[in-house]
Amino acid sequence: MVTPTGNVKRRARSAAWWALNTPLGKRTIQYVPPVRDRVKHEAELSHWRSELELLHEWFVAGTRDWWGVPPVPAEKKLEVSDIWITNAVMTLHQHNWGYEEDLQLERDAFKGERLLDVGCGPLAPILQFADCERHAIDPLLDRYIEAGWPMYDYDVRLLNVHGENLPYPDNWFDGVISVNALDHVDDFEAVAIEMIRVLKPGGRITFEVEYHQDPTLTEPIFLNDDVIAEAFRSIDIAKVRNRTHAERFSLLADSGKGGSGGCWALWKGVKR
Repeated sequence: MVTPTGNVKRRARSAAWWALNTPLGKRTIQYVPPVRDRVKHEAELSHWRSELELLHEWFVAGTRDWWGVPPVPAEKKLEVSDIWITNAVMTLHQHNWGYEEDLQLERDAFKGERLLDVGCGPLAPILQFADCERHAIDPLLDRYIEAGWPMYDYDVRLLNVHGENLPYPDNWFDGVISVNALDHVDDFEAVAIEMIRVLKPGGRITFEVEYHQDPTLTEPIFLNDDVIAEAFRSIDIAKVRNRTHAERFSLLADSGKGGSGGCWALWKGVKR
């Protein structure tokens, strides 16, 4: 694990101040210089650059599906911004409510509450949740913007930080969520401790993670039931579902893109 320097920590605290004190609805993003393995990050970015091209083909050209989601007719495309990518992302979230399936949560699950998404990626699916104060972190936010994703235009408070060192107060969020991110981190146990720390007593943790035997450059963490139960032992938590790779990507069954093998585990917990 690479430990952030004092300078990086000071920048993180400054970024956190702006995030916590910016009025709701203000679309801002603060930057913290990346401190992780640049090779690993470049592999992640390469994937998302290619995904941006596919998003254009799905939303603007209408010539292909988006991971099993067919192109949307013009009259059903959302126009919430002057930036087509923002419109495409919001349209995708409107027509493909992925977190309802991935996390077994409804759109209003955190109504009136403060919610954090750990490892949001450039699509920021936390935007699918309605009527809540949305926060999201990812150590590549600034790089996603450089790659063309206009995350500064999203209606969510974003921080460019690592999950191992969350710059939020103790007991601050009503809910913490994560999907397909916790096996991408550098120190899973440290991230688990931080997720628990920033959660209020009575708050909910919900995450889906991939179990895989062989680490990769972008997915270096080996996870299983025992590892997760141990990392989150200080709260009440349980696994509620396993899905195979084919089950999770059922929309891709006819396209041949879904792959095979792998296991996805959904966990839910409450901090007492």
